[in-house]
Amino acid sequence: MRIGSPGIRRGTRCFLGIDGHRGYSRELPACPPASRPASADRLPRLAWNQDATILRLLVVLTVASVASAGNDECPAPEGGCLESHDLGGCTDETCCNTVCDFDPFCCGSWDEGCVDLADTTCVGLCGASVSGDCFAVNGSASCNDAECCQQVCLADPFCCDQSWDTNCVLFAGFLCTVAGGECGDPDTGACDVANGTPACADQECCEDVCAIDPSCCDAAWDVFCVEFADAACGAPCPVSSDSSDALELEGCEGKKPGPPNDPCDGGEAEQVDPTRPIVGSFRSETDVDVLAFDLSSFDDDGDGLVRMRLSLDASRARAVLRSPDCPGDSTLQIEASACIQNTVIACVDAAAWHLAIEPTGAVPPCEEVGWRVVMEIADTCGQVCGRPESCLVPHPHPGCADTTCCDAVCAVDPACCDWAWDSACAVQAAETCGGDPPPNDQCEQATLVTTGDHPFTQLLAGTSGPDAPCLAPRAVRNGDLWFRYVADCDGDILVGTCSVADFDTVVDVFQGECGSLASVACIDDDAFCTFDTASVFVQVACGEEYLIRVSGVDGAVGNGALSIQCFAAPCSSCPADLDGDGIVGGGDFGLLLSAWGPCGGTPCDADLDGDGEVGGPDLGFLLAVWGDC
Repeated sequence: MRIGSPGIRRGTRCFLGIDGHRGYSRELPACPPASRPASADRLPRLAWNQDATILRLLVVLTVASVASAGNDECPAPEGGCLESHDLGGCTDETCCNTVCDFDPFCCGSWDEGCVDLADTTCVGLCGASVSGDCFAVNGSASCNDAECCQQVCLADPFCCDQSWDTNCVLFAGFLCTVAGGECGDPDTGACDVANGTPACADQECCEDVCAIDPSCCDAAWDVFCVEFADAACGAPCPVSSDSSDALELEGCEGKKPGPPNDPCDGGEAEQVDPTRPIVGSFRSETDVDVLAFDLSSFDDDGDGLVRMRLSLDASRARAVLRSPDCPGDSTLQIEASACIQNTVIACVDAAAWHLAIEPTGAVPPCEEVGWRVVMEIADTCGQVCGRPESCLVPHPHPGCADTTCCDAVCAVDPACCDWAWDSACAVQAAETCGGDPPPNDQCEQATLVTTGDHPFTQLLAGTSGPDAPCLAPRAVRNGDLWFRYVADCDGDILVGTCSVADFDTVVDVFQGECGSLASVACIDDDAFCTFDTASVFVQVACGEEYLIRVSGVDGAVGNGALSIQCFAAPCSSCPADLDGDGIVGGGDFGLLLSAWGPCGGTPCDADLDGDGEVGGPDLGFLLAVWGDC
């Protein structure tokens, strides 16, 4: 960040000519006297009307002297940069050097003037005003609330290592609180702007938005709350539906209406399939739609419980899960408005249930879709940490095998133990728990692959090998995996990660030995692929060996698959079928072992990778295609 306008004022000090993170300070006649005496360690005081040439010369000499001397006090063993103390320097080395280069006095005693200087110049320091708002994308690597900043960066280190981006704003909304603010309080600010406090001045709109996103009233009314307000505070809206959705049987008045289906109003609940989304409409603002279903068949482990994820879209409505006995006890309920989906997850009895859906405000015309319900059922109640799945691999169940790691991840992101262990959970597990690198982390340990899809986890991988020539300028390659492919077709193959990886990848194809690789192809992004993934066409020759590397870009990590598709004639219907019986099995294994070693200058059938020698790679290839041809 660059600050360079004369007269920038903070407390009792004025600053001039601050360039980047280094510069100089001067007291001007317009400023009040300094709150501390001058000392030989401080920059010399100069009258504003001195000859400009002398002034510039002295400034250059002084700054050069300070910079060349270095700051031995940085970092200080104790004393934060945003609090005054008697010691020289402060505990953040970058900020300490920055401030002491501006004002050497601060490396003798860190007073309020040094705190002010740190607050206005230490971009990227948690709690510094210059770092920017925690509830908006601010371009720095931190934000202006120290406690909030530290909480967010514990959950997502990228926010303090790289940049405070949209994900960091989302984390701040969940993790941070700001004092004051109630719905309807005129001092909170308008609902259509990010006002920096919890809640907003329009009480009804505020309550509607906070029902969708409680962080808007618990933390701060940020840009996401503004977007919700724009949708939630207008007229009733029709819900979007899919052609495969089931339709509620109860019709609209005047259009072949069916009987009311609320058992508490003399009707009969409509039997539905809980695995299929269903949409319906309200006849009026007092209509209640009731759906009946049985969850007993989903209880595979016989513990009498199943996990339900219930989602509701509506203009303004509430869904209540209750027993079939009217009125029945309410087990869980969910509200939705502004046609924005809201979701709850809970373990419930594997039994018969009624779901009553009722409007909570003005409803759209009966001919339009007024609500949409999605019910998902999984038998994953009870302890989820300790399940058999790896913590480093996404899977459709909550929790993972390493109980300690699982508990630590779910403390940061509770959703990982609620419904599914997704990509974000796997990445958080790698950052929180660490572990061994993947087995194909180095070129020499490349995994032998054939055509098809080959799942991988790139988490905890190191970086090796030459640069990727197709990366954009200043992009950083990191965390790579290696694969060895012996061409099983003669012509074009498509190789890469297009839409089968959950992180930004770059894919390289090489030939040669690990210490002297020659680039054959390289691709970074493809507009037709998701998550900044891509695949590239490569012309290959039968039996030739290629090394394929998949790397993350600019800190990206995750999971995925390497996909190899052949668009040419196969080299052989079954090159590893050495005895010609149509099966790769024990007979072929024996023939390969009997031919072990150099081929003696002539081709040999057991040399499956064409390198002139029958060895480990040929054995690996044979085992990879074991079975029927």
